[in-house]
Amino acid sequence: MAVQRFETFAKTISRLPSECVLKALDMECKMLETDNEHRRLDAIDDALSIFSFRQFLRMAREGQAMQCVRRLPPDHIEFYKETIVRLVHAGEIPKMAMDQFDYTFVSAVNS
Repeated sequence: MAVQRFETFAKTISRLPSECVLKALDMECKMLETDNEHRRLDAIDDALSIFSFRQFLRMAREGQAMQCVRRLPPDHIEFYKETIVRLVHAGEIPKMAMDQFDYTFVSAVNS
């Protein structure tokens, strides 16, 4: 049975202090890239979702907007939204990221 990578990822991120989330996300993506290189990536949709979230956060930190290139599962969107709110409240990313997230991912689901 394949590991549900997103569920494991979400549990890990939700338990971390806000100031550690971005670094943990980078580390997770590095592991996913390695798994992909060695053909051990069993949950490609989960990996692409996590990569998209990391890209969004990187761009949000720089005050840039991201266009959604793929739809994300609703449960992923819900978790990411909660994480963004937490990061904004901790001052890790700018407040505009909340609106930008909705524009980038939530409107993509509804279109």
